[in-house]
Amino acid sequence: MEKLFESIEEHPEPQEAEITGSIPDWVEGYLFRAGPAKWDFEDGFTLNHYGDGTSLMNKFTIEKGKVTVMTKFLDSEAYQKLLQFNRPIFTEYGTRSYPDLCKNIFQRFIATFLPMSFTDNNFDNFLMLEDEMYLISEKNSYWKINSDDLTAIEKTDISNVVSVNAATSHPHIAQDGTIYNIGSSVMTGMKYNIFKTPPKSADGLSALQRTTMLSTISSSYTTCLSYYHSFGLSENYILLVEQPYLINTLKMATSGIVGYCFHDLMDWYPDEKAIFRLIDRETGIEIETKYVTNAFFFFHHINTYEEDGHLVSDLVTYSDPDVVNHLLLEKLRLGTFPMAIVAGLTRFVLPLNTEGKQGSNLVTLKNTKAIAVKQDENSVLLIPETKGKKGFEFPAINYSMFNSKKYRYVYGSSVFNRAELANSVQYCILLNF
Repeated sequence: MEKLFESIEEHPEPQEAEITGSIPDWVEGYLFRAGPAKWDFEDGFTLNHYGDGTSLMNKFTIEKGKVTVMTKFLDSEAYQKLLQFNRPIFTEYGTRSYPDLCKNIFQRFIATFLPMSFTDNNFDNFLMLEDEMYLISEKNSYWKINSDDLTAIEKTDISNVVSVNAATSHPHIAQDGTIYNIGSSVMTGMKYNIFKTPPKSADGLSALQRTTMLSTISSSYTTCLSYYHSFGLSENYILLVEQPYLINTLKMATSGIVGYCFHDLMDWYPDEKAIFRLIDRETGIEIETKYVTNAFFFFHHINTYEEDGHLVSDLVTYSDPDVVNHLLLEKLRLGTFPMAIVAGLTRFVLPLNTEGKQGSNLVTLKNTKAIAVKQDENSVLLIPETKGKKGFEFPAINYSMFNSKKYRYVYGSSVFNRAELANSVQYCILLNF
């Protein structure tokens, strides 16, 4: 496993891949992926966390049973500064920032009193906005990429578009082509902002120019925001899960003086509840009912859909965020991963009609073991159902056909699971027809 975390270099010229087995001739097209790929720099400096590595974009071209591969580092400002100084000038997840020696003494002094600036080292997800391809992450930058040669064309700061300081890595595309995403803002209080990009119109505006705010809701915490990597989208609702893995903005405000990295800002509160918050997709108004459950940690929503007066939400969950700590490079390069840290497919069922007696189970769906117990007028306690075996991550469904709809199959990877499902691609059958 440790070989996965060795620094590599880019190969921008297409190379033919070695193939084991055969690829049917009818399989053709392009696959774009990105991820961290370089952590080690001259003079012996190494970044601390897997997520700090410089972004390497990959383009796979599949045609007539053959595959060619080209790779290129994202030419971000963070990457340019790393090459120049062999130190990060922007704060990464697990590595603090260093002074920018291109600035004068006064500028560097002032910089120590400013909150940390977000890196533009994006690698989480490629997003198509009409005929333009963007590389995005949990940050405030969208990098426009040339799909032919992986050249970085232009960076857009989305805080200038919809006034958010960061946004999720996984926007949703609705059946009508509208794209939804959620971002956070801290300048006027702890807020979550839902924004949307409507389908292409005849007004001549670009996708980002047509992007507008749908709704703003306040955090459940006065000085903190919940960490969220993704969210849920059903036919009528947007689902935001506030897990009690919190970004401490008081620490963020003093980060320049203390020298925090982003990991230092995160606090885990295992005795707090995770809160499921539903927002109407049409009006942007949050429903009054709060659905709560025992604390858990997650990165990925799988799918969210409505059925017979219920909202069904499938997530990949961990018992706590310890997985993040074990993504430190010094641990990954030992070639082992704790067997106790495994994710599982977890189903929550939220009754949309919450009338009933206190203490009663409001779930009336068949073929589910998930429970929802009414606590008081506007509070429901969720007890989830576990699906499949542990060791399941990076979920994928037939998105174009079944996003926001009842579905049968989900595919995933064992990732770092060292147990029964190690080194495997998996699928789970969720429904039996």
